[in-house]
Amino acid sequence: MFFKRSIGLIFSPYSSMRKISLESTWSEYIWILILTIIYFISTNSVHFWLNGLSGALCLYGGTIIFFSLLPSSGTIQEKMQRLIKTWTYTLLPTLIWFYSTLFFYFLIPPPRTTSILGQSFSIFYIAFSMSLLIWKLILTYLCIRFSLRIHLYRVIYYLLIYLALSIPLWIFLYNMGISRIPFV
Repeated sequence: MFFKRSIGLIFSPYSSMRKISLESTWSEYIWILILTIIYFISTNSVHFWLNGLSGALCLYGGTIIFFSLLPSSGTIQEKMQRLIKTWTYTLLPTLIWFYSTLFFYFLIPPPRTTSILGQSFSIFYIAFSMSLLIWKLILTYLCIRFSLRIHLYRVIYYLLIYLALSIPLWIFLYNMGISRIPFV
């Protein structure tokens, strides 16, 4: 079911995210947890992956709690359950970006040259990263919309509040060496 929903989020994110918010099961999320743990273990040092994983869990839990406390329809528990289901799936673009960056790092290690091939790879990588960012933003919007059952302007308002509060946290985690990249 996890793979079916993941493919659905690529080709029809609206209907897939709606289905996830309404009828998904908790067993689907173990795959994202496993992929996250494998990624953090595959990085260089045990210290880094423990810090990275703890930072990711902190940001994930904080995000779920933050959005579930905002005014919208439903109880906090209902919102939290829907947010856990949908927000977990918004981590797919992030995981794809992390794994592809790790793959490209080993395939074409830096420094890359200013040759035609080096510049072509840079353009490809930036376009690939931007497409994943746009997909992530779409999934984030749909997650908040379906989990909190609110409309566009309120989603944007909540996202702006979230960014205003979380960017200082991201900077703090970065300066403490806990999380180099915000895993949200």
